[in-house]
Amino acid sequence: MKVLYLIHQFYPEFHSGTEKFVFNTAYMTQQKGIKVKVLTYGFYEDSFFEGKEKNIFIKEFTYKGIPVTVFKYIDQPMDLHISLNDDSTFKFAKEFLKREKPDIIHVGHSMRVHQFVLAALELNIPYIMTLTDFFLICPKIILAPNQNSLCSGPEKGSACKILCSEFDNRFIIDRLELAKKILFKAKAVISPSVFLARMFIKEFEKLPIVVNQHGIDFGNIKTNEKVYSANSILNFGFAGTFIYHKGLHILINAFNNINNGNARLIIYGRGEPAYTSRIMELCEGNKNIEFRGSYNSDQLPTIYQEIDVIIFPSIWYENFPFVLQEAFASNVPVIGSNLGATADIVINNVNGFTFQPGNPEDLSDKIMMLIGNPELINSLKENIRTHTQATNIEQESYFYWKLYRKVGMGL
Repeated sequence: MKVLYLIHQFYPEFHSGTEKFVFNTAYMTQQKGIKVKVLTYGFYEDSFFEGKEKNIFIKEFTYKGIPVTVFKYIDQPMDLHISLNDDSTFKFAKEFLKREKPDIIHVGHSMRVHQFVLAALELNIPYIMTLTDFFLICPKIILAPNQNSLCSGPEKGSACKILCSEFDNRFIIDRLELAKKILFKAKAVISPSVFLARMFIKEFEKLPIVVNQHGIDFGNIKTNEKVYSANSILNFGFAGTFIYHKGLHILINAFNNINNGNARLIIYGRGEPAYTSRIMELCEGNKNIEFRGSYNSDQLPTIYQEIDVIIFPSIWYENFPFVLQEAFASNVPVIGSNLGATADIVINNVNGFTFQPGNPEDLSDKIMMLIGNPELINSLKENIRTHTQATNIEQESYFYWKLYRKVGMGL
């Protein structure tokens, strides 16, 4: 059996949660003796690529043992990040699938690779889809009409017509119809969270979705056994991408409101240059904020031994925050936005606290509560041990292994 994974971007160029999910799944599938390959889009310099087919650069390489094919348009189309249909790559997609001969395709994200899904339909190659964000129902991906607002879904295009009038409504309606076709033709549609599944079913009422959590690699996890007293100094932490909708600016503003030497903020990650510059400006003069740069999974044991509470200030509907699962697996409490899947995962005064999304004052209050009462963290940690369990990658990969056999081999 051979499984081909489709994803809009991949390691080593990008390092977000979707890339982690696809890598983990491909790696564990390969460990079971199944052939795998990842097909992705890349933004590398032209000199990186070794092959060319008409308007497309191609490169084959291996990432940590996983075969990868990356392609890039020589002349990038204007709608690269929003379209679900591009006839110029359909022939390339069909020829690629004929060469590779996968038994099953697993779509981790259809942005920039949607033509391979449509080609699979024409070639009668079965595929499954794992939903990882809202791309199929929202060309802006995150259901945010602008930087500081959210919507509750396209409502067959009627909401988009009002909230996102920059898009032609015919484009939105046609896009939703194609998304519906792609989803309903899949042999299975999987969501890592109940929240994300609920949002898709709201738009496509009879869409069958199976909820199966992403797994984390417990080989990179070490339990934080620290015990807190009334005089404990606390390290709050942020780990993730520096991009507006992740809300790091909310956290910085909240921490700037706190004048207390018994707390510091440690920040891991990297991101968009313009947004990063803004973050650095917000931090000027605050000696209690420290940047540690980008990180990888191998550093998680060290990170979560130092951080006492992780803060997750997103201002969009997170669908499955790996950071939260890694924190809980490390026995570290969370303060998170009361929004999306985060609101389902973080339970007030059980495994952490939630705060009003986008409200730095409310976040400051939660931080100050723990600074003033560090011993509260002891009960949160005990609750995490007994009430919060993360799925491991072995459990997740077994779920997909059974699904591959059922779909790809007709079992």
